[in-house]
Amino acid sequence: MEFIEKNDSNELLKVIDVNHNIEGAFYNAVEFIEREQLLDEALWKKFVDQFREQPDAQTLAWRGEYWGKMMRGAASVYSYTRNPKLYAVLESTVKDMLTVAEADGRVSTYEREKEFQGWDLWCRKYVLLGMLYFYDICHSEKLKNEILVYLIKHTDYIIDRIGEGKLDITSCSSSWFGINSSSLLEPVVWLYRQTRELRFLNFADYIVKCGGADRVNVFELAYENKLLPYQYGISKAYELTSCFEGLIAYYQVTGIEKYKTAAVNYGYAILASDVSIIGSLGCTHELLDHTSVRQTAQRGEREQETCVTVTWMKYCASLYRLTGDPKFADAIEISFYNAYLGALNTEHSESGWMRYKFRNNPILNILKDTFMPFDSYSPLTPGVRGIGVGGNQVLSDGSYYGCCACIGSVGLGIYASHRLLRYDGGIILSFFENGSSEVNINGGRVVVDVQGDYPKHGNIKITVSTEKPQAFEFKVRVPAWSVNAVINSEMKQYLEDGFAVFYGEWYGKTEICISFDMQLCIHYPQSWDEDVIYTDMTGSGKGWHFANAQTVYHKPEYDDYIALTRGPIVLAADSRLGKSADSVFNFEKKNGSLVFTEEEFNECILCLRFCGEGSEHFRLIDYASAGKDWKSTIAAWLPTK
Repeated sequence: MEFIEKNDSNELLKVIDVNHNIEGAFYNAVEFIEREQLLDEALWKKFVDQFREQPDAQTLAWRGEYWGKMMRGAASVYSYTRNPKLYAVLESTVKDMLTVAEADGRVSTYEREKEFQGWDLWCRKYVLLGMLYFYDICHSEKLKNEILVYLIKHTDYIIDRIGEGKLDITSCSSSWFGINSSSLLEPVVWLYRQTRELRFLNFADYIVKCGGADRVNVFELAYENKLLPYQYGISKAYELTSCFEGLIAYYQVTGIEKYKTAAVNYGYAILASDVSIIGSLGCTHELLDHTSVRQTAQRGEREQETCVTVTWMKYCASLYRLTGDPKFADAIEISFYNAYLGALNTEHSESGWMRYKFRNNPILNILKDTFMPFDSYSPLTPGVRGIGVGGNQVLSDGSYYGCCACIGSVGLGIYASHRLLRYDGGIILSFFENGSSEVNINGGRVVVDVQGDYPKHGNIKITVSTEKPQAFEFKVRVPAWSVNAVINSEMKQYLEDGFAVFYGEWYGKTEICISFDMQLCIHYPQSWDEDVIYTDMTGSGKGWHFANAQTVYHKPEYDDYIALTRGPIVLAADSRLGKSADSVFNFEKKNGSLVFTEEEFNECILCLRFCGEGSEHFRLIDYASAGKDWKSTIAAWLPTK
């Protein structure tokens, strides 16, 4: 096959080198995750040691994902903070990680005799990704060369054993029909970008031809666009989306439009079928399940996994750059302010779940309480946070860790790097936390400063400052939920496809005042009659990928809920506010609108006091602030019967 080199020129929007100083909830989250996780040298050492101890083959586990997953997030955070202490920690652990490679380049937490099964390739993928993300921020050319040699040998070891006439990549896992192994596609393409070695591109071509899963070509299904993703037969949200992340990278270096179409179709299909009110996917544990219509149907299940939230945010970021469609920026923002910030364990809460899980296991005698900086699951209907550690594995010292805790920090990098993007005509401001962003445009320094009380309120003032006269377009995303945005500026302007576009010559300080329409919106469950979902957790997928389909039927009680949003914020009940989240919520209306007043409450982003029937009053707060003690009952969907 002939490949046309694209060098990412096919992205309509581009991430640029920006000096950000962002405040508000974003700043608080960055400060928290740096302090509580990313600067913890002992934690990095534990994760590297998994490659020395090689414990994962015993139970076909995934401890080998932890280091690379957390490095990807840490490098993304460093790209924003430029914190020299963080860089020193990351450089040190990278050097440590370089020492675990065996003589032939092999890097694995599986013993050599038991490799290429379970989650082995998935973990090797994260070794590649972690190193590639650090490579992009690395200050030392010498270290970059060492990393590149390491990555080449690591990947060559895999290519020598997997491919046409060798071991089939979709048979390298007994879980999820091999789709976890096929997600290796993304870093293989990235390595090709760095080296231009054709064998890596050929291997990526092989992975795409395999279709992602055993006997199910998910890329073809997305291209044909006749089924929704939850109907593919492989419904594991995180791993499936990771494969499509790789497909976008593959398109960008090959220019094969079919794969762009497939990747974009997948994103729009997810928007249509599987995004919940809080901006995550899957309410049947970690599976795509037609979440948009079934999100009031689950009771007490693990749902809305943080790994899925962050991966969805990352996928939306890729599609935003690729298509320029602000729907994907809207999706990132809703995920960020609700599911993502809600998962941060800022109160150092402990659920006791691990001790409950191992209550009859001798391991309980050595199990150490371990702080998780992120919760793994978020309830939609009345429930509590902290019900489990997603992807948990016990380490040799008796501590434990999980996948969601490792992946979380990359969400901050996504948000920061996509606040201000470049396109051929100028720059786009996508997110509105207070703070300034400095960028170079056509050789001149431009500072974009945002001030207001967003997302609590919708009034923002944007000041664009230039040191010399410059002509460029400046776009501001107008969120889809803002029906009537009021814009005041002396600059020429027009509205187009979800953006306010300002154009002309900029010089000195130019102010743009925007008032987004933040009316309170009421959401009702979507109606449905019956659905087929796929619930296999461990099957090999050898020719029976539809065998574990379940037909689920609508029940009248699924309709007995409402959800409330204001701007990008989902309001939630929290039993700490005086009214149990599983109580009946009846709202007083005046002229067809709910009666409420705004209040200050602790450190939450938003608190509204509502009038109920009779003399009842109750408060709802932003979903991200609810249930942080991991004990109180919270709900995004409020019972009405």
